[in-house]
Amino acid sequence: MNEEEVIYLLKILEIALIASVKFVLAPFEAERYGFNFRDAFLITTSGGITGIIAFTFVGQAISYGWKMVKGVFKKRSARQNSPKKIFTRSNRFIVRIKMRFGLIGLAITTPAVISIPFGTIVTNHFYRKKMRNALILILSVIIWSLVLNGLAQYLKLSQYLH
Repeated sequence: MNEEEVIYLLKILEIALIASVKFVLAPFEAERYGFNFRDAFLITTSGGITGIIAFTFVGQAISYGWKMVKGVFKKRSARQNSPKKIFTRSNRFIVRIKMRFGLIGLAITTPAVISIPFGTIVTNHFYRKKMRNALILILSVIIWSLVLNGLAQYLKLSQYLH
């Protein structure tokens, strides 16, 4: 492999990694690198799907570890007067989406508004059927990938970066 091929593969890997974490940025990065719609769609979609699958199965271990860490600190702070639970703006937003629109609402907002790792873990926390959750999230990623890659190719924002 020559240097150009390595750089090309690294660009693909970068876009796929961005898509697996913060999906909404990946199509615009793919357009900036000069990928056409088809290639950008395939790269961003596969990155998003990989992120969903990874965090569906690794997310349970992350949640369990987080509960263990929280448990240690709760025991320490139980001696003191612990403050009431604080609901942040993002927590309220997620609960509002879940209560108003359910699983479909979480799936729609996960790739674009919420990050894929956080959205996948939260979805699997609220709804126990992991395979169904993963399939609905994957469908959402495919739809968002079509929309965002189309938008990125149409706007061609990279022309303003040079």
